[in-house]
Amino acid sequence: MPRVAFPLLLTSLLAGALAVAGFAPFGFWPLPVLSLAVLFGLLSRTPSRRAGFVIGFVWGLGFFIAGVSWVFVSLSVYGGMAAWLAALATFLFCALLALYPAAVGALQARWRIPPAQRLLLMMPLAWGVTEWVRSWLFTGFPWLAMGYSQVPASPLAGYAPLVGVYGVS
Repeated sequence: MPRVAFPLLLTSLLAGALAVAGFAPFGFWPLPVLSLAVLFGLLSRTPSRRAGFVIGFVWGLGFFIAGVSWVFVSLSVYGGMAAWLAALATFLFCALLALYPAAVGALQARWRIPPAQRLLLMMPLAWGVTEWVRSWLFTGFPWLAMGYSQVPASPLAGYAPLVGVYGVS
C-alpha cells in the first residue's frame, strides 16, 4: 500500500487553509481557485484511491479548520462548553466535513480516463456534486461552498445566475 509523502500532505493542508482567504471578509477570490488547482494537481498524480483519499482529507482538514473556527467560539464562549471539549467537537466536525474532499480524491483515482479529461472534467464535476451533497445530506452544511468565494469580484461571478453556486464551484 503506497504511503503519501509528508511534503504532499503539508502542501495539501496549507492549500486548503489558504482557500478560506477567498471568502468574506477577505474576499481574495483567486486563492480558492489556486487552492483547488493545487489540490487537483496533487490528486492527478496519486497512485491509488487510498492516496487520493488521504490527500483530499488533509486538504479538507486545512480548509474546514480554518473556515469554521467560529464553531469553536460558539460552543465554548456562547455555549459554555469546556474549551478542550469544544476543540475536540470542532475537530471531529471538521474531520467529518473533510470526508467530502476525500471522496473526490478517492473517486478521481478510480476513473481510468486520460489525465486531461480527469483533471478538467471529472474532478470539477465530482467537486460540485460533493459540495451539493454536503449542502443537504444529514441536514446539510452549505457554508464554504467554493462558488460563494467567487461573488461578486471574480470573473466567474457572472455564471452564478445561470448555474448557481454549485455550478460556479
